[in-house]
Amino acid sequence: MAQQKPKSLGQAAENAPSLEELRAQRRERAETNKRVEDLKLRLLRITEQHMDQVVRLIRRWLRAED
Repeated sequence: MAQQKPKSLGQAAENAPSLEELRAQRRERAETNKRVEDLKLRLLRITEQHMDQVVRLIRRWLRAED
């Protein structure tokens, strides 16, 4: 990667996002994080449910063999 030249203080201030933009970005990140956490929880529940089904099926197979 090419190194960027340091910007002067004036250029940095001109290109800096406004306070409202920063707040909007923070809200978007918070919403995204919430969606990710909700999806992780949903995936965990689905996984547990399917694991329970697999265990019941294996137990049924083992009983059928006896």
